[in-house]
Amino acid sequence: MCCLQRLVDTSPLLQQATSDIRTGVALLADAKLEQVRAPAAGSHPDPQPSSEQLHQDVLGAATRATRSLLQRLRDQTHRLQRSPLYKILTGTTQPSHAISAIVVSMVLVALWPNLISGQSATGGEKCERSRPDAGDSGRSHPLTQIAYLGSFTIHFGAQIWMTFVSGLALYFSLPRHTFGLIQEVLFPKYFTLGTGLSTISLVSFVELRRSTQPELADRHLAHWDPVDLLQIMALAVTASLELFVRLYLAPPMLRLMHEKHRIEAGASIGQEVGQFDGAGNGYLERSRHYKATHKKFRQIHMATAILNMVSLTCTCVHLLYLATRVTV
Repeated sequence: MCCLQRLVDTSPLLQQATSDIRTGVALLADAKLEQVRAPAAGSHPDPQPSSEQLHQDVLGAATRATRSLLQRLRDQTHRLQRSPLYKILTGTTQPSHAISAIVVSMVLVALWPNLISGQSATGGEKCERSRPDAGDSGRSHPLTQIAYLGSFTIHFGAQIWMTFVSGLALYFSLPRHTFGLIQEVLFPKYFTLGTGLSTISLVSFVELRRSTQPELADRHLAHWDPVDLLQIMALAVTASLELFVRLYLAPPMLRLMHEKHRIEAGASIGQEVGQFDGAGNGYLERSRHYKATHKKFRQIHMATAILNMVSLTCTCVHLLYLATRVTV
């Protein structure tokens, strides 16, 4: 308790703040006086190195190391973007379509054995009874469980934080243009993270069901338990919606946001907190281009918000499934 009290006690520093300010002001006045008195052609003495240095801790060192690592990764990314291969892929193809095809292919590969199998539930049970070691294979790999629980919990937490905490807190606290610049950074990363995590949750969930119930490995998805099928559909819808928003809604929405900011900056608008629709500003009210841009931006933003809430609802459906089966 004594160590904790010494750690959080800030009263000595706060009490010393006033005296430090006065001392600093006096030193600044003395320095200016010395500069006035010094001859114009005279040489200035070298400043003596300070005997005190700022406190350095492990967190500061870790932050600098992380910043250095991220800077190196950013440099590598810039080199990749300047490469001829990257220019060919992004200039002559549709990257969004290619990424969508890759994600869908990964999910289909995971579900393929149960999509092509024509075995019914009765046939699967007969096949299971014919396997003498089926009971020994009813355990899932720990890494699969970690991937499943970790991806789902991180995804659900990110959805709650981004939807109900971060977005609302920043929207009602920061100027609109500042808030827009922050969302420009967070939006793509949020939906990219959600797509990856929900895809991992879907694939690992199917693998866990096959491991805990080996008879499902040879059974068509149509003959699975309806509750399991509902979870597969919920996770698949979540991944699909977040991928759709990331590839097809977020880029045009951010471009429209930049155009709105450019027009509003010309009218000295954008530093207010909260919503602004151009009412009360004659320049913006007369601008048809601004009205069309604002309308299109609101339409895409509304669609993004609706799809995000549908995705969150699907995640809550799977959370309810887990809550009814987890025993502590």
